[in-house]
Amino acid sequence: CSVHDGIHVEKAGIPSVTICTDSFIETSKAMAKMWGDPHYPVIYTAHPIASLTKKELRSRAEAMVDQIIHILTGVELP
Repeated sequence: CSVHDGIHVEKAGIPSVTICTDSFIETSKAMAKMWGDPHYPVIYTAHPIASLTKKELRSRAEAMVDQIIHILTGVELP
């Protein structure tokens, strides 16, 4: 995950969110704090993802879409 990049994009005025696996929860929180945005939005999915098929990875991504939209726009989806 690239919390560092997401924070810089956010500081440039472009809403962003980072997706990490749950193995990086503490690392992503530390990075966000280090780069001055301890509340930067990060969404987590189960680790690992490298062994997933395209279909499995797509299913995980689809499960996060509503949360991503909400973070980026503030809109709650039904």
